[in-house]
Amino acid sequence: MTNIAAFPVPHSEDGEQGNARPRRVRSRPVSSIPLKRRTWLWDSRVPLGELTLWVGHAGIGKSQAAVWLAAELSRGRLPGELYGQPSPVLYLGTEDSWSYTLAPRFVASGADLDMVHQLYAESVDGTEAVVSLAVDLDELRAEVEATGARLIVLDALLSTMAGADLVKQGVVRRYLEPVSRLAQDLNIAVVGVAHFRKSAGADPLHMIAGSAEFGQVVRSAIGFARDRDADDDSCVMSLIKTNIAPQGLPSIRYRVEPALVDTPDGPTDVGRFVPLGEVDTHIRDLLDQESAAPIDRTERDEAAAWLQDYLVEQGGSASRKDIFKAGRAAGFSEATIKRAKDKARVRHESVGFPRTTVWTVDPGGSA
Repeated sequence: MTNIAAFPVPHSEDGEQGNARPRRVRSRPVSSIPLKRRTWLWDSRVPLGELTLWVGHAGIGKSQAAVWLAAELSRGRLPGELYGQPSPVLYLGTEDSWSYTLAPRFVASGADLDMVHQLYAESVDGTEAVVSLAVDLDELRAEVEATGARLIVLDALLSTMAGADLVKQGVVRRYLEPVSRLAQDLNIAVVGVAHFRKSAGADPLHMIAGSAEFGQVVRSAIGFARDRDADDDSCVMSLIKTNIAPQGLPSIRYRVEPALVDTPDGPTDVGRFVPLGEVDTHIRDLLDQESAAPIDRTERDEAAAWLQDYLVEQGGSASRKDIFKAGRAAGFSEATIKRAKDKARVRHESVGFPRTTVWTVDPGGSA
């Protein structure tokens, strides 16, 4: 098994390691490296061949969203490379009971339960344990190959690093980089669920609990935040880091709704992730609100009324740039106008080249 916690044997005083030569430094021309097309498990949001971080405060619906992602993949309903191809999933769940919570969540999400596999480690005496990234990578690779899984969910990611001093420089990197290589080798997606620290802040990458290296190592990260100004108790998920997705990708508004699942002992309640559509709000705006003064709902309502009137005067639509300019002239900040957008029943779309974001008012909407 791979043990990434082990370190190389120190060199002797003459620079030799005896007769053993475990590795050597080599090079090769770039012309010998095969070119590959970027592919997506979930179009433009969760790449294949990469580790994606899934991060937010506790109770925000990250795990329900991960269950939804796995369920959609198991049915071939996820927009991306595997759309129309139901695919297996390996799901490590360490913070919730499988019988009471996780399995019922998969039922409520409409998953193919034969395609979703509980992931765990097993000792020689048959005792179950949590998968460890320090020692189980070879076994994890074998399980992926045996099941044909295209997605691994590690919920919670920190559970796979038990006992590690994560604040020590380089430790998180030594855990995550081999996982990323595993994803690349097998062309699968790995989603690691993590938490924000309790302290407030506006930069989600700096709020990840454990170590700043989490945000440095991963190439893709999605953040979750509550929209305290939403009338329907909805939340928002946004790309907070990507080196590979198109710029300006909209966020997704979602809600965790109650669902009843039948069991042999009677119905049980679980939460079900329900995406509500794309929005222009980014979680950085929402986190900034949490660390600032309480939201002035009166100001938001006034901005919503102004936004509706302005768009009607413009024939129903206007570019976001022009709206913000007119809004500043009317005394509203960009953040306030963004908060007022849903209240005003305004939708957005990207058009033309170069891409321009246009807001359009719903004629039947009311602020």
